[in-house]
Amino acid sequence: MTDLSGDYKRNVTLLCICQAFIMASSMTLITYAVLVGQMLAPDPKWATVPMATGIVGAALMAFPASYFMKYFGRKRGFQFGALCATISGAVAIYALWIQSFPLFCFATLLHGVYQAFAAYYRFAAMEVSPPDFQKQGISLVLAGGMIAALVTPTITGFYNDAFGPFTFAGPYALVTTLSILAHLPIGLLKISHRSPAKEPEEKADSEEKADSKVNIGEIIRRPAFICAVLNASGSYFLMSFIMAASPIAVVFCGFENADAATVIQVHVLFMFFPAFFTGSLIARFGNIPIILIGMLLFAMAAAIAIYDVQLTNFYLSLGLLGVAWNFMFTSSTSLLAEAYSEKEKAFTQGINDFLVYGMTATASLTSGYIFATLGWTKMNMMSYSILAVLFVITLWYVRRTRQQNEERALEVPVTEGEHYGE
Repeated sequence: MTDLSGDYKRNVTLLCICQAFIMASSMTLITYAVLVGQMLAPDPKWATVPMATGIVGAALMAFPASYFMKYFGRKRGFQFGALCATISGAVAIYALWIQSFPLFCFATLLHGVYQAFAAYYRFAAMEVSPPDFQKQGISLVLAGGMIAALVTPTITGFYNDAFGPFTFAGPYALVTTLSILAHLPIGLLKISHRSPAKEPEEKADSEEKADSKVNIGEIIRRPAFICAVLNASGSYFLMSFIMAASPIAVVFCGFENADAATVIQVHVLFMFFPAFFTGSLIARFGNIPIILIGMLLFAMAAAIAIYDVQLTNFYLSLGLLGVAWNFMFTSSTSLLAEAYSEKEKAFTQGINDFLVYGMTATASLTSGYIFATLGWTKMNMMSYSILAVLFVITLWYVRRTRQQNEERALEVPVTEGEHYGE
């Protein structure tokens, strides 16, 4: 699927624009899903369900999306995801019109399909880039989220005003508009793909035999796979766990709703601003050092949150939380590429994103309850136990990789699986 003959920087730029559209759409949906839930839910306890169904939809589709694109190509997969978002926005508006809570939850579930396909923008950037630009490609695509963080609040305000008395219809009209516009950069992408179904029978038969040799158990035992997947899903869990509760914590500590919104905006900006240089840092220092720096930043963010509940501390803590996530998630995505061969790509990328979204859903669903029962300080203290586990796993990976390198230096024969981090 790699296309190095074309202008890879053009493709990466288009994927960055695609990322801006999906992030603007997701930010809009998530921001207003709870508010709509409070308005439509039969019980206030169910207010967060629409937000959760969006993440669950992404988790359920992460694996099928990978195989869809294996057979039909990245471009068609991205187009299908954007189409689902268009339908999602229209269904959400209709659900608001008839005041249907279940239908609105279905609308956010459909948007999760869009998120699942769009999650592969970063992998597509890596695939269309030459080896010396792959890490920067991943990072630059994620930078599209910063564009979304800067412009989304203004555009959402315009749509809210345009739809006036039709409460909350504006944001979901924006979701529809963004998904339609997303087809423009997707359509301009030049990503080569050849479906197995269209290849000569002899080649299809040989590929089928090759696919039959893919050993799932072997893949998931590879140290590179374990380290990459656990750090990616762990970083997403830590970020979502703290971020989801932070607006409640800000208001609970006596600050205004506007302060809570600004804290989240600062957090999102710091999630994606480092993307302009994270790839270069990874290329220079390697995946593992950047993962470890991300862990250190997570620990510092928790320490600041625990130290005091001043508004400045919320800004500092959530800002560091964003940078920590960016470092760990980008590095883990880059490391994952070392854990599979071409024939194993669909399975490996699919299971990675399934676990990432699964952890995000778990964090979002439990965050509010943990804050209500344990409080802000203990929530942040819990981060250290998760970081400790990830730190031990990462050190284990480093030690295992060092042993493999020593064996290869002694010319000890290695199996095919060992070439991919086993």
